[in-house]
Amino acid sequence: MNHTLHDHDDQMEIVDPVQARLAFDAAVDQLCAPGIGTITRENGTRERALIPCLLDQLVQATEPGSERTGATGTGSRPPASLNALELVAEIGTEMRRQLAAHGHHPRHHRPTYALSNQVRLWSSHAEHWQLEDPDYLAHAADQTQRWVTAARAIVEPQPRYRLRGRACPTCRETTVLIWSDTEADWVRQPALWIDTDRIEAACAACDMRWPLDHWERLGQLLDQQRKPVLALDCE
Repeated sequence: MNHTLHDHDDQMEIVDPVQARLAFDAAVDQLCAPGIGTITRENGTRERALIPCLLDQLVQATEPGSERTGATGTGSRPPASLNALELVAEIGTEMRRQLAAHGHHPRHHRPTYALSNQVRLWSSHAEHWQLEDPDYLAHAADQTQRWVTAARAIVEPQPRYRLRGRACPTCRETTVLIWSDTEADWVRQPALWIDTDRIEAACAACDMRWPLDHWERLGQLLDQQRKPVLALDCE
């Protein structure tokens, strides 16, 4: 393979092509494979639904109005996620470069060609890399896994403190109704969530916001308060 297709330092240790291929395929699947989730409707019924793949969710997060606010009325659409814009731009730039270098038609790396499809097309060369260029395969595996980690931090932020099921200290709401374009219906979601762009905890019901360190102290206090109650209940 022409080594101008990628920029990585020569690795001193020997790369295991099989392990590199497994890691790469797993990361690509995490980026491009759709999933199955459960949604709770307003009447309390729970249904299984197809969830767009991680890359499609990431692209959706770049669209104005993608930020979760819980608002049900009219008003201006909130800004798109800047973190998502930056990551989508990085992946898109790399895919344009790689697909062009691999001789694919320009239509395959236009913005209208889904980013997840571009990654799938790029990954179709993995068997050749495994045989002819395992160093690049290892580099690609590391790169795609980094994209997975970054995308999940944006699309599925993991709070440092558990917020699901807890009531907002201001409005006391625990859940809100969110309109789902996918389901064409209102679905119920937790009111408290983590805004990764602003590094804050937020309530989608009343729009109150707090620094994350506030929620760490509050979470510790709530846990301490629960222990005596649980002890009394057990007596």
